[in-house]
Amino acid sequence: METRAGEEVQNVSGLDEWLKERHLNGHWRGMGERPEFRPYLWKWADIYDGLMKATELVPMDDTPRRTIQLRNPSLGDRMSSTIHMSVQCVMPGEIAKAHRHTAAAVRFVIQGEPGADTVVEGEPFPMRSGDLITTPNWTWHDHYNRSDEPVIWLDGLDSRLVSIGQGLQENFPQDQQPIERPAGYSAQTLGRARPSWLQSEHPTPPFRYPWEETYATLMALKAQENEGDPCDGLRLLYTHPLNGGPTLPTFACELQLLQGHQQTAAHRHICTTIYQAFRGSGVTEVDGERLEWSQGDIFVVPPWTWHKHENTQGQDSILYSMSDWPALSALGLYREEAAEA
Repeated sequence: METRAGEEVQNVSGLDEWLKERHLNGHWRGMGERPEFRPYLWKWADIYDGLMKATELVPMDDTPRRTIQLRNPSLGDRMSSTIHMSVQCVMPGEIAKAHRHTAAAVRFVIQGEPGADTVVEGEPFPMRSGDLITTPNWTWHDHYNRSDEPVIWLDGLDSRLVSIGQGLQENFPQDQQPIERPAGYSAQTLGRARPSWLQSEHPTPPFRYPWEETYATLMALKAQENEGDPCDGLRLLYTHPLNGGPTLPTFACELQLLQGHQQTAAHRHICTTIYQAFRGSGVTEVDGERLEWSQGDIFVVPPWTWHKHENTQGQDSILYSMSDWPALSALGLYREEAAEA
């Protein structure tokens, strides 16, 4: 018969040891140490060089996706605690095979070419530089490149959020799914004028946000001498095509323009935000730590850290970002505040 704690434990340290042997813990000892989530910046030159070497050494037959993962040294094998970004390349003539998974994903295209498409639920979505393409959870998707140049994009996923349940993945029976709709079909049927008898097959349908339209919006705002949000400059949200809310239920994708030599006010919020410097250069200060970024660099801002941006040049800088604030808002956990002037 197992010994009871009262028969052998005479003090708190003895009780602590008794509990530990049985995989128990007293709350008076705390909840255990957790890694401190620190901001970090990855240089584009390193990412790109590694990705190009992977195109030489890692054939697509050996991997479902040829990506370079970003890992935060303060978190071990993770970039953040909730969302993740990696960088993918598909070379001319290559196919990234069709599959689906419970994690939702987006593709922000860094280098796109005519002839390169992401196919989602039977519809091809052209991949041009600056485009954003969504792959909502459990939708079939594959990528192909029929151009003569490499195609490179950022993969954004809510894989860490999904892991609070059970992540699932399924491969399509063939390398590519059949094309069932023409390119542009979603944009034409989910726009301002919609067919009354059609209903979306998915609560969040796949969608493409073309760069020329996004950039035109930024330029229209700039032309009105609008400085935008004091903490984020001219900031745009890629809205959900059905309800006008955040891009996906779990995370939002946004784009912000910092005009020449613009400095924003500091603020903090309970959410993780991952940024990529799509155009220009600047500095983001996070809790006093200066992250100096130039075009292509990627950096992460942890939750509840004071941060502000500065465009250090005379020309516009543009930051693309993804953030988990929709998930935290749905859980009633989100809050934000601006620093006093």
